[in-house]
Amino acid sequence: MPAVSIIVPVYNVEKYLRECLESIINQTFQDIEIICVNDGSTDNSRKILTEYAQKDSRIKITDKENGGLSSARNAGLKIAQGEFISFIDSDDWVDKTMIEKLYNNIRALNTDISICAVHQYDESKQEFDDNSKYFTLGFFDDSFNNKAFTYKDVKPFIMDVCVMAWNKLYRKSLIDECKAEFPDGLIWEDGPFFFSIFFKAKGVSIVRDFLYYYRINRKGSIIQKGGKQFLDIIDVVELMYNSIKDLPDFDDIKDEFYIRKIDDIVYRYDLVNFYHKQLFSRKLKNKKFLFDDTIFDFKLADTYPGNIRKRLFDIVKRTNIIRFYYNKFKTRVMFKVMEILYTENNIYYLKYRKLVVKLKKRAEYCDIWYADDRIYIVLFNKFKFSIKFEYSKIEPIKK
Repeated sequence: MPAVSIIVPVYNVEKYLRECLESIINQTFQDIEIICVNDGSTDNSRKILTEYAQKDSRIKITDKENGGLSSARNAGLKIAQGEFISFIDSDDWVDKTMIEKLYNNIRALNTDISICAVHQYDESKQEFDDNSKYFTLGFFDDSFNNKAFTYKDVKPFIMDVCVMAWNKLYRKSLIDECKAEFPDGLIWEDGPFFFSIFFKAKGVSIVRDFLYYYRINRKGSIIQKGGKQFLDIIDVVELMYNSIKDLPDFDDIKDEFYIRKIDDIVYRYDLVNFYHKQLFSRKLKNKKFLFDDTIFDFKLADTYPGNIRKRLFDIVKRTNIIRFYYNKFKTRVMFKVMEILYTENNIYYLKYRKLVVKLKKRAEYCDIWYADDRIYIVLFNKFKFSIKFEYSKIEPIKK
């Protein structure tokens, strides 16, 4: 039985996968199994996994239909044989001493979780960013060095403990005892998993060294898209709340939790595509615990920058269904239909799919023009519309 099982979820990462696998197979700690979960990749990722598995017998490949990061990690957990578990995302890479240092740390201090510092690598800028105390363990002062601690010791900054799955080594028996798993189908899945075991860990320890390289601003990353899945933050916060609500010292941490998690919700609401905002507000409205002043101190939340409590209540009030469908119509229908390409004399050339329509300009009925990446439409000199539109992306009309 290997000492450590390393679980690597893989989905369409052919550009980064070799670097990730090289960093794992060259670990100074060799008593490992490497479980690569191919989550229905459609690029060359599976081929690369096969290539490496033929070279290194410690690599085990398991294939599954695409189900997302959570389901891939859960699939890896089900077959992991190691005493300890590590997660490494396939678009990231690690220092060759990562497993050795975490393993020695967790053994020496007899803890259940060992955490290391993280380098952030900005893919778009091609440079490292180590300014986040969250990833650099900057909230832990020197008193935490070479020491086992529990959540009770970090209450003053408990919401600043990094919840990411991958910069840690976990004792598998703790995961099994807590029946911990990643919430299937949700993004921001790390928080619920970490909370489900962190508060039950008999000991946690840190390694100050930067051992994990986390790639951010990667093209194609779901976190950048602002789509419907951004609504997942509401379910994620509820799962994390359920992990702490029955703690004997819940009252000591509840208000900090409330402030920080409401801030997360408001932040994601601002990022989500606006034709999903109505769905966001409806879903949020159903989470009654967030609006219960017998649980949380709303006055304390009022002192937090940004008026987050007021923002929270404002979001759930946005239930004007007429305005919602009007905005949805503008963005999802008119954007596709009114593809104005250019004007010629008094003629508009409009395109819908393969159909090209010539429309004579008559300003008293309809006036259309393009400026600053937007289409402006005026009907009957009264009704006005403005739609974001990138002219350069439209193919020329064949007249």
